Amino acid sequence: MHATIEQKLGPVLLAPGYTRWNARTYLFSAFITIGMLAFIAFIQPYLLNANLKVPADQQGRVLGLLGVSNEIISLLLVAPFGALSDKVGRRPVYALGFLWLAAGFFLYPLATTIPQLLGCALFFSVGVAAVGCMLATVLADIPAERSRGLFVGITGFCQGLGATLAVLVLGRVPQKLAAGGLDPMTAGRITLGVAAGLCILTAILCWLGLKRGRPGGDAERMPLRQVLATGLAAARTNPRIWFAYMLQFVSFADRIIIGTYFSARLQQTAIAHGQTVAQATAAATKPYVIANSAGLLCAIFFGIALDRMNRVTAGAVAMFVAGVGYIAGGFVGDPTSEWITLVAVLLGMGQICAILASQTVLGQEAPAEVRGAVFGLAGIFASLGILFTSSVGGWLYDVVDQGAPFFLIGGVNMIVMLFGLYLLRARPTL
Repeated sequence: MHATIEQKLGPVLLAPGYTRWNARTYLFSAFITIGMLAFIAFIQPYLLNANLKVPADQQGRVLGLLGVSNEIISLLLVAPFGALSDKVGRRPVYALGFLWLAAGFFLYPLATTIPQLLGCALFFSVGVAAVGCMLATVLADIPAERSRGLFVGITGFCQGLGATLAVLVLGRVPQKLAAGGLDPMTAGRITLGVAAGLCILTAILCWLGLKRGRPGGDAERMPLRQVLATGLAAARTNPRIWFAYMLQFVSFADRIIIGTYFSARLQQTAIAHGQTVAQATAAATKPYVIANSAGLLCAIFFGIALDRMNRVTAGAVAMFVAGVGYIAGGFVGDPTSEWITLVAVLLGMGQICAILASQTVLGQEAPAEVRGAVFGLAGIFASLGILFTSSVGGWLYDVVDQGAPFFLIGGVNMIVMLFGLYLLRARPTL
């Protein structure tokens, strides 16, 4: 009987069987998850400059190689992690993912060659696949349907706060350590060691605070292939899930632009103006933090709107905002530009709106008994978005222009928006 009692976390009504402690644990885990993923993307250009001394005109392709390699692993593992969580529960998969990230953070600063850095990135991506899949899957489990949009908005706020504080605080640590007399490599190792400690702490909290057991209760366990096939069939019969998959693709492509190429471009411009590597990394934190702060403030308002408007319409609006932001970002790459604040705000708002819209539509439409598999497929689309942006964007960044990846993803956002408008026109009752 206790498992059927509905509890509330503030104004959010929780699904039967979930407690306030479960919800609070998840929100903290979401805070750390996005914070750590944002930080590793932000700090990679620092490692290229401080540890590997990679020339500026080759960094785009190196970052692209790291991104492609990461996502090949994630593409293979996200769906199995989703299906595994249906079988053994969300708690062990999420906790294991954070422990894996912690080990990766310890390994990253030890790399002194590109192959070694690539090996660290491949190892790290296993943990990324686990925590990324659980981030979306547990989000779908916890809220009751009528509170889903609000809880998604609160989660987005926590994610934005995590990304903002991780970059704002940890991103400035190398400069402070260098100012104290440490060499850049040692400063980087200490900074990444702090990130590893946060991941270990979060793994412990996940194990203690997330709901125990499998979400399906005593339902019959389907074979892995059947789970994945059922998830794909659900998407084929529901155009809203396909639209959500497209939103996943482009929202994670957006994340690569902000986390990798935006930060790399800002740091390289600052270095070209005569700053040290540590100073350039610190200077790049301001526009990055502005982008994430804009997403953080937008998350609550957009989450509330999601409970009051057609969610396909919300996705189309998100794509328009993001498209405008990324196209504008193609023209501005100097952290001292008077336009950088406006561009950063548009980038942050567009990215968080796309993420929230995709998660809300998936959470509403995914069948409860195969929700992990459906979100695993959504993770594949997210990986494809990152794979596309990392490979094509890295080449464009070095060979064509540093603004070219922004124009590319801005165009993709607009294409997804047109698909959403088509759905609304073809099936206005969606």
